[in-house]
Amino acid sequence: MNGSTFKKSALGASLLVASLCAVAATPDGPYAGGSLGVPDYQSDVNGVSGSNSGMSGKAFAGYQFNPNFALEAGVAGLGRVDSTAGTVKARSVYLDAVGTLPMTEKWSALGRLGVAHVNLDTPSGDGNGQGLKLGLGVQYALNTKVALRGEWERYQPHVFDEKSAIDQYTVGVRVAF
Repeated sequence: MNGSTFKKSALGASLLVASLCAVAATPDGPYAGGSLGVPDYQSDVNGVSGSNSGMSGKAFAGYQFNPNFALEAGVAGLGRVDSTAGTVKARSVYLDAVGTLPMTEKWSALGRLGVAHVNLDTPSGDGNGQGLKLGLGVQYALNTKVALRGEWERYQPHVFDEKSAIDQYTVGVRVAF
């Protein structure tokens, strides 16, 4: 590599690092919101399976570090399953990394990956555990502060020596401060 090529490569690498730092140094700030939806239990919970019922929902708060990345924490009520053996109820607290990919000026795709602590109340006893949480969704910006969200999320806690799968489909609102 000659001196001129090395200088151009070093300058290009420096500009790339500086631009990434500039994006990270201009945070969009805090936000909060809430969503309502329906649960979908994909597996038996402590031996109970049945029809999903009730509503699910979540309240969340986060910090948008740049247009493509945020950290979000929240609490979720994951609905219930009713069967002849009884009722299973679930709730959770979570922390997610949320990626945003703008598709148009108003529409964005969302992807999330995080951890959740889930509490399950069952007829045979109560349990809690941690597990992976992931999700996909879309967001529509009404203006610079308010956006509507539609999401699918999967909670996979390890509880009762089994890995349950609880899906949640929600529609909600996100408000930036």
